[in-house]
Amino acid sequence: MSTDVQSKKEAYKRGEDQGRADALAGKPYADPPRDGSRGEKDQYANGYDWGYEQGRAQNEQGQHQNGQKPPQKLDLVVWQEGGVEDAPGGLGTTVNICVRTPNWSETVDAGECEHVFTAPTGFRWNGTVGAQYKRIDQTTGGNLPPVQAKVSGDGRTLTFTYHVHLNTGSDDKDCIVYTCGLEAVDGAATGRRTDGVAQVGTAPPAKLKAEVIEDED
Repeated sequence: MSTDVQSKKEAYKRGEDQGRADALAGKPYADPPRDGSRGEKDQYANGYDWGYEQGRAQNEQGQHQNGQKPPQKLDLVVWQEGGVEDAPGGLGTTVNICVRTPNWSETVDAGECEHVFTAPTGFRWNGTVGAQYKRIDQTTGGNLPPVQAKVSGDGRTLTFTYHVHLNTGSDDKDCIVYTCGLEAVDGAATGRRTDGVAQVGTAPPAKLKAEVIEDED
């Protein structure tokens, strides 16, 4: 394994450990900075996101075990994994939108759920969506059917219906990840936008974030 690959793995692990620790301590999400180079800084931030979600789940599970009243309804948890950026006229990027159960381990078959993803200001969807399962140990799997997505005329809204099930067998463990193609629109002002939304069925919506950067060319 090259030194560069090893250092990225170590950065991801540091971020994962810190994110989990922050969530377990009840600290707010830190939103670590990213530079878009897919180097150590980005890997640390992506690991932090993953660890923070695991810590949140552990907190919720501990509250229920301590006798606190569990929620009346089992809601799925939706979140964006990692940060993304693109320049107008650039190559585009992808954003990972993840779905899990509150404690990662519950068996849920929610059936066919409507998915409505709104891109952050300055971005549009290109219509490509892939789905796979991602386990806590970072392995992936699934052999899932293709996603038949539709994009609105202005490109801001991506919609599709998909069968959401988690932990019903050995192939659908932990969380489902939708990888969606995203690109900055021509003329978009540079800056970070946090007004995107991911809605999956009746689950609480998640914020989608992306940054418009300058074209280096």
